[in-house]
Amino acid sequence: MKAKKRYTIGVMVGGMHGNFPKEIISGIISAGAELDVNVCLFLGTQTKGVFQDILLDEYKQNTYDYQFNTIYDYALISGLDGLIISYGTLARYMENVTLYDFAKKFIHIPTIFMSAVVDLPGCYSLISDNYQGICTVVEHLITEHHCERILFMTGPQNNTDSEERVNAYLDTMKRHGFSVTPEMIGHGDFSEFISDEVERLLDANDDPQAIVFANDDMALAGYKVCAKRGLVVGKDILITGFDDCDIAGSLNPPLTTVAQDGKAMSRTAVYDMLRILNHEPVVSRRIPVAFVQRESCGCPPLEEPEKEPAVNLALEVHRLNHVIADMKLEFMNFQRKSWFIPIIARELNDYVDDEKEFCLQIMERIKELRTKGAYLFLLDPPVAYDGESAWTCPDTLRLASFYRNGRSVSYEPSDRPHVTAENPLSTYTNDGDCHDFMTFLLFSGERQYGLLLCDIQSEDFSFFYFVSLQIGLSLRYLEISKIEAEHRRAMSHDMEQIREENRVLDIKSGYDQLTGLLNLHGLTDKITKIHQTVTTETAYMIYADLDHLKEINDTWGHIEGNFALQSVSRILQSCLRDSDIVARVGGDEFISLVTSGSETFEALFRERIAAACRELNETSGKPYYIEISMGIVRFELRPETDLQSIVAEADKRLYEAKKTRRPSIRK
Repeated sequence: MKAKKRYTIGVMVGGMHGNFPKEIISGIISAGAELDVNVCLFLGTQTKGVFQDILLDEYKQNTYDYQFNTIYDYALISGLDGLIISYGTLARYMENVTLYDFAKKFIHIPTIFMSAVVDLPGCYSLISDNYQGICTVVEHLITEHHCERILFMTGPQNNTDSEERVNAYLDTMKRHGFSVTPEMIGHGDFSEFISDEVERLLDANDDPQAIVFANDDMALAGYKVCAKRGLVVGKDILITGFDDCDIAGSLNPPLTTVAQDGKAMSRTAVYDMLRILNHEPVVSRRIPVAFVQRESCGCPPLEEPEKEPAVNLALEVHRLNHVIADMKLEFMNFQRKSWFIPIIARELNDYVDDEKEFCLQIMERIKELRTKGAYLFLLDPPVAYDGESAWTCPDTLRLASFYRNGRSVSYEPSDRPHVTAENPLSTYTNDGDCHDFMTFLLFSGERQYGLLLCDIQSEDFSFFYFVSLQIGLSLRYLEISKIEAEHRRAMSHDMEQIREENRVLDIKSGYDQLTGLLNLHGLTDKITKIHQTVTTETAYMIYADLDHLKEINDTWGHIEGNFALQSVSRILQSCLRDSDIVARVGGDEFISLVTSGSETFEALFRERIAAACRELNETSGKPYYIEISMGIVRFELRPETDLQSIVAEADKRLYEAKKTRRPSIRK
């Protein structure tokens, strides 16, 4: 089929760190190339679960994953001809949002929902035969392996795939006269990071014979838990999955599963969308699935194929040499990329005084990665979003810079083209060629800065994900630098008079002129108010100071000393929440009051401070180290608490900590 025009099709996919979403992306891109359509991918790149085994609970709660849920609304100003939504991969990350409400946002765009059924005009559904697939699996376990005590691990709530698969399990068990209790059903989230729920499921059931997992990623967690418990999969307990992802056949033993070809399904979605756009008839439909029998369900291995004739040894050695050469090249490419992120951070920091050049350098660095094209769209001004209040897609998005056809272009902030419904994203990315753009959200904490569109290979997604996070951090630093520059310009009018006025203003307002933090007066006022209203709350008093400020001032001058103090201020603010109190109370002394019930706060906070100092020292280009000594006291904050004694104890601990600092901070 040949398109009558080059359409732009948007694609929404969540959980990009999983196996099935990657199959969907692969199918979308291959079909788009065949049909000569532009593809714009809006990627939900949540980290929830991905790093859960290595991150502490308090850090996991502050990863700002909620920001990624806002990226889908930018499709409304993208100028899309059609939209494909893999709802099953993104719904589990969106709380308090129904399928119906989500679909209504895009009702003016022809839309195909994968893994969901939507009864709205202009919405089509493409979904696997989930029910028949699970019925076949459970039927096989009952009739071929005589299982009666079969457990089930379902997927997330409000997910069509999940609901249909658990219903198939319940109906098949009922047909064979086997009762199912609530304890026999576990509640997963379609990720492999559900080991705790698998443990709970096994603990709640005596001598289970089999576990049917609603997808392959969760089955992988089943393998891990069974290995931990000394259970041999395929013998002591039978396990099945759903999807037949690439990992299924390589597990030990290979996983019995249901094959739904994510790549083929997504290709079908692109072809169907083109038919819709060309006004050809298309109906919602279910895609057949196939039972894939392997050893994890207790079946014997399939007969081995006949051995192929022996190969020519010289040719095989030649082939292996080519493989080794390719691996070396791939490793060299990995080394080159691994240096890119710290380099871009360092180089962008050199251009914070020139925003146009700052944005141009982003394109220049991305050009080095051999992308086909890239576009940087920034919000003016940036948007603060806390994840709890209602989200509205901002209308202040502007094209800041782009790279295409070997050329990078950047605009002055006042001249940036405005993205509107009449001039959507596709207006600015249309260069006559066919593209597959991956859209990354740029943010840092609660601050959202815009979008990065890159035409890259799908295998480079993970790397560009980290690049986008670093660009978000650099934009945060740019914003802070702009604020500081505005302050400097405002004060240059009459320096002597402003110095005097600022000294008075510091006393009145309670803020420190150099760092922008609370001063001692402001700290005392704020803590007094908290002290008077608090009931009982666990808190930490942190007394910190900059190591060897006198050495910095004496050796490199007070300008460098001021830079070091400002750097400590930024580090403390970046490692604390907006609700925490932090103040500069002396020349190089800082006090913070943090309310937290976490027993691991002190260790985690020290690690964050150390990491932030290391990053600054690696990228600052300064001939000295910026390091912080701290004394931390955990206490119960009550109206009767003697805060002076708490501060004194923190100061005492700081004094002890300073005994272990470097004797000199000269590099």
